[in-house]
Amino acid sequence: MVETADPIFAVIPLVAATALLALTVVFALRDRREGRALAFGRVAWPLAFVAYLVFIAVWCARGWLQASIGALDLIVWSAVQAVCGAATLLRRPFFAWLDSLPRPVAEGLRVVRDIVVLLCVSIVSALIIDIAWSTDPGAIPVRFVEFTAVLFAAFGVIAYALGQRTGLAMCLVPIAAAGFGVAQYFVVQLKGAAILPSDLLALGTAAAVAGAYDFILTPQIFYVLCVVGVCVCALSFVWPSRPQTVRGRVVNVAVNLIAGLALLCGGATVYQTAKVDEVLGFTYDRWQPIETYRNCGFVPSFVSLLQDFAIPVPEGYSRESAQELQDELASQFDAGMGAAPGRAAAEAQFGEIKPTVITVMNETFTDLSLYEGLRDAGYAGPVGYKSLAGTLQRGTLMSSVMGGGTANTEFEFLTGNSSAFIGFGKYPYQLYDLSGVDSLAAQLSDLGYATTAMHPQLATNYNRSNVYPELGFDEFLSIEDFGEVEQYHAGARDKATYDKILELLANDEAPQFIFDLTMQNHSGYDPGTVPAEDVARYAPAGVTDEALLGQLDTYLACIEQSDKDLMYFIDRLRELSRPVVLVFFGDHQPAIAAGLNDAVYPNEDPFTHEIRTYESTYMVWANYEVAGAPLDVQAEVGAAQLAAQVLYRIGAPLSDYQKAQLVLDQQVPSVSLLGYRGADGLRYALEAESPYKEAVNQMATLQYENFARKVQ
Repeated sequence: MVETADPIFAVIPLVAATALLALTVVFALRDRREGRALAFGRVAWPLAFVAYLVFIAVWCARGWLQASIGALDLIVWSAVQAVCGAATLLRRPFFAWLDSLPRPVAEGLRVVRDIVVLLCVSIVSALIIDIAWSTDPGAIPVRFVEFTAVLFAAFGVIAYALGQRTGLAMCLVPIAAAGFGVAQYFVVQLKGAAILPSDLLALGTAAAVAGAYDFILTPQIFYVLCVVGVCVCALSFVWPSRPQTVRGRVVNVAVNLIAGLALLCGGATVYQTAKVDEVLGFTYDRWQPIETYRNCGFVPSFVSLLQDFAIPVPEGYSRESAQELQDELASQFDAGMGAAPGRAAAEAQFGEIKPTVITVMNETFTDLSLYEGLRDAGYAGPVGYKSLAGTLQRGTLMSSVMGGGTANTEFEFLTGNSSAFIGFGKYPYQLYDLSGVDSLAAQLSDLGYATTAMHPQLATNYNRSNVYPELGFDEFLSIEDFGEVEQYHAGARDKATYDKILELLANDEAPQFIFDLTMQNHSGYDPGTVPAEDVARYAPAGVTDEALLGQLDTYLACIEQSDKDLMYFIDRLRELSRPVVLVFFGDHQPAIAAGLNDAVYPNEDPFTHEIRTYESTYMVWANYEVAGAPLDVQAEVGAAQLAAQVLYRIGAPLSDYQKAQLVLDQQVPSVSLLGYRGADGLRYALEAESPYKEAVNQMATLQYENFARKVQ
């Protein structure tokens, strides 16, 4: 655990806030006594600094400051903010002094003032956005910092014009720079990942789970926040002279707006035509994106991703060729896999019994015994899950996300479309209208199944309240539908969701498709979030970070509880007289796996090293004997490929797209955002030359036809 400062330190910024508030009241009363109107800006600027000081006081009181931030640091910080707030009270006499000068001189000074403030704020903002989060901001090459400063200056000029040549709108530049920098620091700490453009569309989801974390300010963040106050103070003095006539004021407003909009359009044109990575000469690292942010800075990396947001068109794609390819592969399936005796038996059985299909996507459930060092330390993985006999299929599930991004694994499974062919940093749930996209829920609904999705969290997270109906779910049970249930670690215990499923089954004997997204194992994993008696201590060789070890032990305790609840659920399903198929998988590894991976496997090539952290696990089990199906089949699959394989094994009808997928799976058994495994057993990066490059391009072509074409 990080040692934090004494909460009593909150008194320091509170004293400064009180003094500044008293000074503001004195100035306001003096203005009134002297017969001057109390302008809004006269008190709004200093009161903003009062609020800023109170905000830091609350942070101190919550114990969210590192212990290395001492009383002297707080005194200096509070004094700087109080002085900045007090300085804004001098705006009126400063503007009066300018107005007293000859007009050419006054206007010249205003121009110089505005240019100097804009340049200084832009440069400072370009520095603080990376100082806030990076462990070595000085290692970022100067050209990247210059690009960031120029971009901030451009935003500043647009805000200056649209804001009627005042500094008010320009304040967004340093505030946004600090905000993104601080947010990036916490995202790196909690997920080991960088902020992506699509993350901005998932702010509601982030806010919903933020209560599980302590946001402890570091010294560099603390002083970044100090600098922001200085920038805001300087910008408060950017204020133009005003025309005396109404007509002059109207013309002035119109000219400023036109200039601002023209600059905005010009900037948009440059954005569309100039690729940042080409201009600055860098390549985005899709295996370790956080390294690109560290090496190139936040802004160039973020903008580069933003410019690559459209779904790429596969090589040689046309609607006609895609349809011909799908028809050809579907015919190959019908003549081969589709004509196999086992498949025919399963089809006949499925048509007769229509088994209920339950999918449990268990939050952050993985088998970390894949890490040799942890295995050597005595961890054998989730024992019940691994020892379960009689599964239809099981093995490694290749995920396209790590440490977070649950919705993308969910999207891949439900739609059969891989993030590999959509692009890095995109969340389809947030970006696209999925009502025209084929999905497992809609497919089973067409067969007469009742379809229910459940997740014991807010319905708005990742836009699920809108997405689930688009995907064909009849009903969505969110946290409000669970009521008071037993909690474990980060939310409702897995068992609570299983009991809800059993309740649904008891109330309706007709075939059902139930998709259960659990919450229990969500990050973070600070010690103390699970009962102490549930925690076992593991010490993998090479892992010396005590904080990481503590989080690892907490995480493994969560998985142990999940394993017990899963065995409880399977025992209950065995007791049912109705046929049930259970598909169980974890969405991704926890962010702490990155530190474990680094410690256990140092000095590996980046692709081999990184893709290990994208391995999850899955199994398919039935409480009845599936006709024609061999048991305990071991196979690695991608999340987007799993549903088609499940439907094939249980004899369910398949779409032509799924038939084509199953044929291509024989060449490329698993594909994810980072790469794929070929039939030769080797893993390849998506862009690498391999014997399976044509098969991968065919996968991309089919997906573009069945997904991208419908949503772009």
